[in-house]
Amino acid sequence: MIRWILIFLLLGVNTTHALADDNSAMIERQKQNKLARTTANIYKLTTKTGVAYRLQTAIGYITTIDLPEEAQKVFVGDADLFKVEVYGPQVIIKPATDYTDARSNLTIYTRTSRLSFDVTVGPPETADFVLDFRFPSDEAMVQNEFKTKIEEKKAALEQQFQEKEKKQTETVQKLTREKFEEEIKKGSLTKRLKVSEKDNGIQVNLLSLTEIGGVSYLRFSVLNYSDRDYELERIVAGKETLRRSGLAMRQEGFVPVDISVNVENKIPKNSYHYGLVSFEKQYLKKQEHFVLKVYEKGSSRPLILKDVPVEAQ
Repeated sequence: MIRWILIFLLLGVNTTHALADDNSAMIERQKQNKLARTTANIYKLTTKTGVAYRLQTAIGYITTIDLPEEAQKVFVGDADLFKVEVYGPQVIIKPATDYTDARSNLTIYTRTSRLSFDVTVGPPETADFVLDFRFPSDEAMVQNEFKTKIEEKKAALEQQFQEKEKKQTETVQKLTREKFEEEIKKGSLTKRLKVSEKDNGIQVNLLSLTEIGGVSYLRFSVLNYSDRDYELERIVAGKETLRRSGLAMRQEGFVPVDISVNVENKIPKNSYHYGLVSFEKQYLKKQEHFVLKVYEKGSSRPLILKDVPVEAQ
């Protein structure tokens, strides 16, 4: 009887050590990949060419690598150990063997990235079910636009400062150049957006709205999934007024808003471009909606994004 009790105790200790090792392996892999976990076994990552990601599969389970663009080439080190299937931007991998110590590498080539993985097998509790990759956030465009606006505003304020300085008014004595710059920078706000519209293989995504010194910067992307090259002719923004007529909403008018657009006009098929729309901060009245209309060259029917947020709070 004592012998059986000792056996059960040893089994319990070994199981506890095994679970601790599994948890340690998962924590170490998360730190290696620098993951931001959303839910258990599902992660969001940023595409990086110079990183070898750790990926753990499990026998009887699949792991989905969700890419931001189509996978063009996929290579696995040992096809006898792991089965790989490709469905456009999704790459599915699962063990093709019962060996729990199976290990290999995986390389995925897309149009803009090369992703490398160190693939292993482990228990389902610590397996990676979904790796959701996204492009690195492109804040350079907003920063450059911001810097340009800062320089322009600084020059204008400098001239204004010099003119008022000559008059030696009380207002000029209280204002300094540092305060001018603080006024420009004060109140910078950014709001992430998830507004999207698509038609005919063209998709426009509104990514973020930044307010700086009374000017709004709307960052967006245009994705061309079609079988043709896309040429953007113009973007129109404005306030649309809607009134209820019975059970339906009827458009009463559209007032254009002056905007500045920074984007590549020609977008080859199966590619994308980022863009920036800037305009003076808008305040909407009741029944007013901010609308963005994107026109393709040679087409009179725009792709319309309705109810665009115009406040970053």
